[in-house]
Amino acid sequence: MSERRRRYQRPLPAAAPLIHGRNAVLEAARAGKVLKVFQASGLGHDPRLDELAKLAPIEVVPPERLEAMATGVHQGVAAELKPRREWTLKELLSTNPTLLVALDGIMDPQNLGAILRSAEVAGADGAIIPEHRSAPLSPAAVKASSGASELLRIANVSGIPSAIAEVKRAGIWCAALDVRGEMPPWDFDLTQPVCIVIGSEGEGVHRLVRERCDVRLRLPVAGHVSSFNASAAAAALLYEVQRQRTKS
Repeated sequence: MSERRRRYQRPLPAAAPLIHGRNAVLEAARAGKVLKVFQASGLGHDPRLDELAKLAPIEVVPPERLEAMATGVHQGVAAELKPRREWTLKELLSTNPTLLVALDGIMDPQNLGAILRSAEVAGADGAIIPEHRSAPLSPAAVKASSGASELLRIANVSGIPSAIAEVKRAGIWCAALDVRGEMPPWDFDLTQPVCIVIGSEGEGVHRLVRERCDVRLRLPVAGHVSSFNASAAAAALLYEVQRQRTKS
């Protein structure tokens, strides 16, 4: 066992900001975002655990203590994170992004995390999340993102409509994903700087947000169900962004 691991010796901080799940914790540790890893005793061999031991201090704790710390499926691992940098939209735009993702009313933490994961995989420069009418970036959302949330620049804004206006003033096209959109994404030039706007599954992109976007894109469907869920639709659209940019 690594010298960096030690037996549990003191009560765990009840209010510590934690994420859980082996992949999520490992990605956060690779990004240098982890203060400490809490690992349940008695776990079998896993190369991910070996890598974690090289990246962050590990404290081995009784399984029942980890159960008390982490909700959901934690896979025997939780981590206390360093404070996440809080980006303003102005700061995010000053990085000259070419691909942003704005989330309009995503209330499900699983969808939130999955969209952030797809955004990071697709090479997005950042995400825009409203302070209200949105799922929080909770441990469940971080786990669903497989740690991608710790790698992305995330700007919290007071409202998406005003954020869209600011993004457009920075010279970035804004494209809303909408089941009633006027064109499929492959008919729109996604090689230019663009902000993809994803709405909730129930309501979609809100009216004022749709009106402020430059274009509404739709994903054609062939089955009886009218649309993809929010995270699947985001992944499909982000893939099309990368397809066009790789092709060009």
